[in-house]
Amino acid sequence: MLRLLTILFVIAVFIPVEFYLMVGSVRIEPYRIVLAVALVYAILNIKTVLMRADIVDILLVSLLAFVFASIWNNHDLQQAIESTGIYAIETLGAFYLARMYLNNPVNFFQINRLFVIILASLTLFSAYEAFAQHRFLHEIAKNITGHDSLDFRLYMHYYIRNGVMRAASLFEHPILYGSLLALFFPFAMLWFIRVRSIGTGSNVVALIVSMLLTLSSAPLLSLIFQGGIAILVKFWDSARRLWVSLMFAGLAGALFINAFSDRGFFGILISYLTFNPNTGYFRMLQWEHSMDDIAASPILGIGVIGPGLHDWTRPYWISSWFGNSIDSFWLLLALQHGLFAAGLLLLASLYACFNTLNLLHKHDDETHWMVTAWLLAFFSLILIGFTVDYFGKLQPMFFFTLGAISWARDYSRWNKS
Repeated sequence: MLRLLTILFVIAVFIPVEFYLMVGSVRIEPYRIVLAVALVYAILNIKTVLMRADIVDILLVSLLAFVFASIWNNHDLQQAIESTGIYAIETLGAFYLARMYLNNPVNFFQINRLFVIILASLTLFSAYEAFAQHRFLHEIAKNITGHDSLDFRLYMHYYIRNGVMRAASLFEHPILYGSLLALFFPFAMLWFIRVRSIGTGSNVVALIVSMLLTLSSAPLLSLIFQGGIAILVKFWDSARRLWVSLMFAGLAGALFINAFSDRGFFGILISYLTFNPNTGYFRMLQWEHSMDDIAASPILGIGVIGPGLHDWTRPYWISSWFGNSIDSFWLLLALQHGLFAAGLLLLASLYACFNTLNLLHKHDDETHWMVTAWLLAFFSLILIGFTVDYFGKLQPMFFFTLGAISWARDYSRWNKS
């Protein structure tokens, strides 16, 4: 059953956003149905889940508790139950689906390979979309379902640069498409280096072409981060103290900049981590103006942001350009549900990364490259989250990726068997 659920989840990730049903105020999409079943399966097999639990599980359950308390405090009990239920499906459902099924390197390889092959097969469609300026995949989905789910601005000149429309493929935004491509690029690249076949090489080329067609800074910045992280991973075991010293030095430098700069560390970081100066400027404004709301509600945040719910304070002219969106996964989490919620998830993510990194030297050639691919992908996913919001299907993909590497922790045990 777990194998079927995982394959259905992969397929559901690529189902266009137009395919959904509304049950009351809750939007039901195929991937949410799959993850809901996965969460129920995890609950029914709670003994197995607890046997493999670690600090990440504790932190994620604590995160869910803070989310529930935040929504109840800022809205009402009904809203808390509905919103937390959806959040649990997209977080714990995705996490435990990966944790339960990707419990060995064979399953890990097969699912990553499936993602890479599907993404590579979309390249020709993305090329047509970009150069013909025709989002035909979404038009087909619209004709089938009758739902017009894309933001109208995706058809306007804002998303056309030098005669090329930013490709979104089957996703609701080019950023989501580009981020997903970047997430699986390390696996595709290391798979090619290991096998050196025409098929794996064509996958790498296809992913690079697709990332370029999105005309988004997110995937390109991911590749830059992945290059730097590759150096960290390569020399971590032999120079661990040096890397720890550099990390603390970087933290001290960030605090110094934050104290003496009028824009602050994150303002400077965001303004330079986008290739479009206007986008970088508005993202910097989002950090600047949302800080007042975070300072006013640091523990439980302001609750769910949306029509008829709560909103963050900002000048009216920002609203006219960007609406109520926040283009940062970590900032949005801290704004909606408080600093503790954001801190718990960040701590869980970093613990998973460094725990895996500390065990990397125990892996042989058969698994070492796969663990390295995960480290490059997930480390960059954490970093890019400061400049991109993981909305839509990218949020469950974040938690699915977080749960996909727990098998590496038990390497010595299953290797002996």
